[in-house]
Amino acid sequence: MNEELLKFLRKTSEEKNGIIKDASSILTYYVRDLDSSVVDKDRIIEEGSMMGLYCQPRYIAIPDHSHNYVELVYMYSGSAVQIINKTERIKLDTSDLLLLREGTSHAIEPLGEDDIAIHFFLKPEFFSHPSLITEDGGILRHFIAGAVSENHSVADYLHFRLQDILPAKNLLENMIWSLMVEKKCRQEINQATMSMLIMELLHDADKVESHDTTQYEEQIALTAYQYLENHYTTATLEEFSLKVMQPTYYISRLFKRYYQMTFTECLQLIRLCRAANCLTSSNKSVEEIIQEIGYENSSYFHRIFKERYGLTPKQYRDKSRD
Repeated sequence: MNEELLKFLRKTSEEKNGIIKDASSILTYYVRDLDSSVVDKDRIIEEGSMMGLYCQPRYIAIPDHSHNYVELVYMYSGSAVQIINKTERIKLDTSDLLLLREGTSHAIEPLGEDDIAIHFFLKPEFFSHPSLITEDGGILRHFIAGAVSENHSVADYLHFRLQDILPAKNLLENMIWSLMVEKKCRQEINQATMSMLIMELLHDADKVESHDTTQYEEQIALTAYQYLENHYTTATLEEFSLKVMQPTYYISRLFKRYYQMTFTECLQLIRLCRAANCLTSSNKSVEEIIQEIGYENSSYFHRIFKERYGLTPKQYRDKSRD
C-alpha cells in the first residue's frame, strides 16, 4: 500500500465529507427522478466513457439504492459494512472486492477514520469486449454474461478476497492512482486496466464467494456448473444429484433454465474446450488428450470436435501453430 496515495485518498475522502451535508442528499445528483433510488449510469459515468471511479466519503452512511450499471467496491484500507437487498450484512476488509450486478440494492454504513473505499462504475456494455467473452471462469464468467444480456438470473453479488492475489491488487491501485495524477488518455488507460483486472479475476474465479439472496435454485445451478468445471473428466448427472440430494430431473430442469443447454451438453462443451486448449498448448497426442478429458470412444470425439470447430483435432493444432 503506497503511503502517498493513502494520504491523498484520506484527504479526498475528508473533502467529500465536507461538501456533503447529510446522507439524504448524497445520491440526489445521480438519480433521474427525485422519487427514485436508482442511480443512473449516464449521470455517474462521464459521457463517452465506459467506466468511472469514486472515493467514498467518510462518516456518512450511503442510503439504500440500486443502479443500472455494474459496480465494484474495493476496500483499499480498513473495513466497511454493506447491506445487500436490505437484508444481508457483509463486511469488506482491506483488499476485499465486491461486484454488484445491475439491479442489486445496497446501503453502506459510515466509514471510520482509517477506512478507504473506492467505487468503480461499469456500463453493462463494457463486458461485451471480446477479451471478456470466454468459456473459462465459472461463476464470474456467468456473472459477466448476465451483465451483457441484462439477465437477472445471476448472483446478486460476488465477493473476492484479494489479499493473496497481488496482480489484481496492483491493477486496482494503478487505476486508483488516476484520481491523484491527471494523465492524458486517463479514461482509455483505466478501461484497458479494468479489462486486465477482469481477466485476472477469471483465472482466480475459484476464490470467489457467490451470493444470491433470493434464488436457491440459482445457487444449485451455479454449483452444478462448478462441479462440471472441476470434475469434467468423470462428472455425471447422477453423481451430482447425489451430492446435492436432489433428483436428476430437477437438476436437469434447473440447468437448462439457467444455461440454455443441458447438463450433458455443458459437460461436452467443457471437455472440448479443454481438448482445444491442450492441442494448442502441448505436444500430447490426440489419443492422450481424449483419455485425459474423459472420453473413451475416439471416433465419437473426432466427430463432435469437428462439429464444434469445423476442423479435425490435427487440423486445429496445425492451424493454431501456423
